[in-house]
Amino acid sequence: MSILIKDCDWIITEDSRRSVLRDKSVYIDDGLIVEIGDRIGCEADYVIDGSKKLMMPGLINAHTHLAMTLFRGYADDMPVKEWLERKIWPLEAWLDERDVFAGSMLGCLEMIETGTTCFLDMYFFNKATAEAVERSGLRAILSYAILDAFDPEAKGAPDISKKLASFRRAPGSGRVEYAIGPHAPYSCSDETLLKCKERALEEDALIHTHIAEAEWERRLFEERYGKSVIAHLEEIGFLCENLVAAHCVWLDEADISLMSKSGAKAALCPVSNMKLAVGGIAPATEMLRRGLAISLGTDGAASNNSLDMFGTMKICALAHKFAEHDPTVLPANAVLDLATIGGATALRKEGEIGSIEVGKRADLILLDLRAPNLRPIHGKDTVVSDVVYSASGFNVDTTIVDGRPLMLNRELLTLDREEVLGAAEEAALRLMERSHGSR
Repeated sequence: MSILIKDCDWIITEDSRRSVLRDKSVYIDDGLIVEIGDRIGCEADYVIDGSKKLMMPGLINAHTHLAMTLFRGYADDMPVKEWLERKIWPLEAWLDERDVFAGSMLGCLEMIETGTTCFLDMYFFNKATAEAVERSGLRAILSYAILDAFDPEAKGAPDISKKLASFRRAPGSGRVEYAIGPHAPYSCSDETLLKCKERALEEDALIHTHIAEAEWERRLFEERYGKSVIAHLEEIGFLCENLVAAHCVWLDEADISLMSKSGAKAALCPVSNMKLAVGGIAPATEMLRRGLAISLGTDGAASNNSLDMFGTMKICALAHKFAEHDPTVLPANAVLDLATIGGATALRKEGEIGSIEVGKRADLILLDLRAPNLRPIHGKDTVVSDVVYSASGFNVDTTIVDGRPLMLNRELLTLDREEVLGAAEEAALRLMERSHGSR
């Protein structure tokens, strides 16, 4: 399949020079960006008018729980520990594969419509999520949430070895890959964490987990081990370059240095952290100063309640400016980096996606510049700020993944919108009925 996108008003490339191009065209063939130039005369299967449009890399959501779209609005305005133990985990115990498929389809629909092209997920019934991703055309890395004490598929004590053994047997295309997903150091034993690391290194796979999200977790490790969770993980040998750690709110300078030295990456989730009031925000500016690779995620819709990465970018920037009393910290391009090339780096895909460059996979989006919230554009120096501070996911006009249009001029090409919405509504109602009927 070939695509010619002609005469884009603006192209934010996110290349090594962070180039912003004016009035350029892009030719895509067989999933790859082949040419970027002034006048490209190639014929193509799709010819897209780029006038009054802004092209940029597709956004990368480095931490989410896709099927938790079914929980959107279900457990709002609660402390995180109470939220998990009283509302989320009890309801998740009633999940089945059909629920997860419906919730995953809803999440894929939302991501396509709001400009996310790749994501790192942790949840249950990965086969169902993989099927949803395949149908939608998105790119994803999926991890099964491994916990010592809770597993909705096992309906009892989880078989960790079985979950790890099934890792590579899960079907997937080149767009769907798999990671190892120990839930968190507070919900997994050290033995389980190290089994997960061993398996990940054998398969050269990512390790996807939650670390240092809430203050009670920090206190737990200090009381139990006399040290921080990061210091404990370093001591047992868990930290490594395969690790993508979500949240990382309660880290001090020593913790950040340990993570940076190990090559581990952090996926920050500022909207979820603020909504659950975990007591702070991840120290992103200190992480960047100490060379820790960081990215952005939405977390699940139960704690955000959106998968819109544009909103996450803006809140990330504003939260750090507010907390540090400094409007210059985390400027617009630094935040855009986290959601594009930074996300690609966290997922070890910076050579394939995350920027618009010849030879990379064509994961990109077009924003409609006719929207009032994106006008005026004063020039090249303000385009990135316009995207980070003014844009919304619903300014996305076209979404392309691996050189295939998933949405064109706001028309979905891979999913039936009404069918997806109806199935998700039915799944949420079924889940509530099963859960409430058990009481």
